Amino acid sequence: MGAAMLGLSILSTFLVACQSPTCAGGQQPYNNACLDSVAVTYIECTKGRGFDLSTELGGKLGGTFKVIADASVEAAYKSSQEENTAVSLQIVSDCLKIAERTAETAQDRSAAEESRVRADSIRQQVAGTAHVTVSPSRAQAGSSLVVSGTNFYPDETVAIYVHAALVTQVTADGAGAFTATVTVPQSVFPGLPTAVTAAGETSAKTAQAPFEALP
Repeated sequence: MGAAMLGLSILSTFLVACQSPTCAGGQQPYNNACLDSVAVTYIECTKGRGFDLSTELGGKLGGTFKVIADASVEAAYKSSQEENTAVSLQIVSDCLKIAERTAETAQDRSAAEESRVRADSIRQQVAGTAHVTVSPSRAQAGSSLVVSGTNFYPDETVAIYVHAALVTQVTADGAGAFTATVTVPQSVFPGLPTAVTAAGETSAKTAQAPFEALP
């Protein structure tokens, strides 16, 4: 009997914990948080396009629509840095534009517009920033590395360095991208964390990827 009562008590506690919060001020429950209806619609918009704010925001899911909108831009920027693409910022911008049109208050429309303008500004910066990758990221002197770059100027000459040594020069294609195979120079000290650097001669854009020479 005691075990049964204990089981019922645990089940009751679990059900209470899983209940939706009681929301006030016109907000509605969403993922155990209280949100404005425009915020719920906005989050569902980003989720449907592949950037789930209910997951990306984590513990920051809650508050006014402005709080959600501001936090979403930061989350999208972080994602763009990790994935080396501005897709998440584009999704946020598109859904904020929809929120601007559908928001029921001037305050929410203003919040959507401000965050969208910021997302667009960051997106343009990310889209225009040169990037470089190297594979493998650890190798011995004399080994080959594949270096790929994007967002340089179209058809410009790009110098590639391993540590401080110039190893080759390549010409970017019409989209500002390149791929080159280079050799790790003997001058790179084993065990020393360094970088592979690509520098555009016309644009003056530079990008780095971490690299370590093995013994």
